[in-house]
Amino acid sequence: MSETNQKILAKIRNLLSLAEDGGNDEESQTALLMAQKLMLKHRISQQEVSDKERPEIILRSLSVYKRLYWWEKVLVKIIADNFRCMFYIQSNRLPHQQSVQRKIVLMGFPEDVDLCFQMFNIAADTMKYYSKLHLTQLSAEELRQSSLSQLRKSYYQGFMDGLKEKFDLQLKSMMKENEKYALIIQTPQSVKEKFNREITGLLTFNQPTLSRSNHAYEDGFQKGKNVNLSQGQLDHQSDSSQ
Repeated sequence: MSETNQKILAKIRNLLSLAEDGGNDEESQTALLMAQKLMLKHRISQQEVSDKERPEIILRSLSVYKRLYWWEKVLVKIIADNFRCMFYIQSNRLPHQQSVQRKIVLMGFPEDVDLCFQMFNIAADTMKYYSKLHLTQLSAEELRQSSLSQLRKSYYQGFMDGLKEKFDLQLKSMMKENEKYALIIQTPQSVKEKFNREITGLLTFNQPTLSRSNHAYEDGFQKGKNVNLSQGQLDHQSDSSQ
C-alpha cells in the first residue's frame, strides 16, 4: 500500500474514532459523508487496503442475537449499498427462549466490512441523538396529535431518507469528476457471487405505520441530508491528508 493511501486510511479511522466517542454529534454526522468521499476521491479499493492480492471475504455481526428493530433493517441497506458490502438476517432460538432472536450479518472484504460496521453505528447513534433532541422540543399541540412513538418513527424514517439522498447526491457529484467512482463504490462481484451461492431467503419485515407529512419527518430528513461542513471545507480537508 502506498504511503498516500496509508495516510488516507489513517485519516478515515481517526475521523471514525472521534465520531464514535459521541462527544460531538456534528462530527458524527460529517464522518458518514467524509469517509465515503475519501474512499471515492482517492479510489480506495480492497486491493489497495489489503496486504493480500486476493483478500478473503469475511462475515461480521452487527450485534448479538436480539430483537431487531425495523429501522435497523432499513439503515443497514443504505450503509451497505454505499460501502461495498452485502448483508443478511440470521435467526436463532435457544431451548429456554420463547421467541426467535435475530442479528444482522455483514459480508464483504475485511476493510469494507469494518468501515460498514462503523458507519452503521455512527449513523444509528446520530439519528437517535437528533431524534431525542427533536422530541424534547415538541409543542403541546404536536404531542396531542401523535404519540411519541409515532413521532420517533417518523423522525427515524425522515433521517434515513435524507441520508440516502445525501449519499446519492454525493455520488452524482463525484461522478461528474470521474465516472469510475460509480464502479469503485459498487460491491465487488466476488462478494456478490459468494452471497448468492451461500445465502438464501428474502429480507422481509412489516414497515411500521408512520407519517411522512409531519414536522418530525421533515426535521429528520433535513438532518440526515445536510452535513455541517461546506463542500469546499470537505475538499480542503481531503486534500490536506495527502
